Amino acid sequence: MKGGINMSGRLSCSATDCVNNINSLCSANTIHVGGMNAHTSGGTQCDTFAEKGFKNAVANMGNMNVVGEIKQLFTNSSVEMSPQIKCDAVRCVHNADRLCNANNIQIYGPAAATSEGTQCETFAD
Repeated sequence: MKGGINMSGRLSCSATDCVNNINSLCSANTIHVGGMNAHTSGGTQCDTFAEKGFKNAVANMGNMNVVGEIKQLFTNSSVEMSPQIKCDAVRCVHNADRLCNANNIQIYGPAAATSEGTQCETFAD
């Protein structure tokens, strides 16, 4: 697919203070995982993280997966809000030309206030 890989699985996220987090699913259309020099998941972060609040909600409206959110309202049997994942963690086995091809992604960050408080738990070398 030109422009990225759409996941067939789900992106779950424990960064509950992120403006994109809706019931542990990511409402962003595209996320960016940083970590060019990462050797472990601790060296990665979700650079799309933005703390919940009106200002960040407005600023991130252009990256909302509106269609996925609407579909998600009507189903519990599938995940419709799976974003495209751009990834700089080039040492990760799931990285295919800076796009993530893992079936299921876990972003960790339950106490995150910034992107530095998050990490991609799916990282594997």
